Amino acid sequence: MTLDFLLAALLGYFLGSVPSAYLMVRLKSREDIRKTGSGNVGALNSYLVTRSRLIGIAVLCFDLLKGILAVVAAKLLFDGDFIPAAISGTASVIGHNFPVWLNFKGGRGLATAAGAILLLAWPAVPTWILLWGVGYILTRDVNVGNAMATLLLFIAALALPSSVIERIVPQAGATGDVRIFMAMVFFIILLKHIDPVREFVQYKRKMSTAGQAETSVEEKKP
Repeated sequence: MTLDFLLAALLGYFLGSVPSAYLMVRLKSREDIRKTGSGNVGALNSYLVTRSRLIGIAVLCFDLLKGILAVVAAKLLFDGDFIPAAISGTASVIGHNFPVWLNFKGGRGLATAAGAILLLAWPAVPTWILLWGVGYILTRDVNVGNAMATLLLFIAALALPSSVIERIVPQAGATGDVRIFMAMVFFIILLKHIDPVREFVQYKRKMSTAGQAETSVEEKKP
């Protein structure tokens, strides 16, 4: 059984590690996406670097597909068992975020995670999108919205009663397995949002300080 889990993890990791954003941006503009724009190897930065909606959408779809394929392949190999599929789906997010081909510098895992979750616990995806929308409206920052939505779902994965999880994901089996899968995926994503959230907080503080200084100058004017 341990060997099955290891194979599922390797399968998911290498599917997730395919650097779609890096390859598509290279083909389109000859640029290294890791050194351009935000440096994130994902759909949004692919669009920002190339200014091509087609490239951005293509990267988004490909990254989503990586998570889906990781789960489907594991289900086919391991007779539809939830645990190997969850391991493969989680590993696909790790592969996307830390791909061996790019010296472990990848994306933030949102699309790949959404692909895996769609097949294993699909109600979490529309909930995630809804929470992201609220977070974005409040902060007007994509990454902070991502972090807020992901943090709330991470907490929900740990705090929801087992009866609720059973209703949401009736096909999964043991609710503990669902909790571990969801918590792991959201934790991996949160790790990649530490820096952008820190930058957002620093920017807000800088703007607040500048605003206070300007107000002080205005008050001193005769």
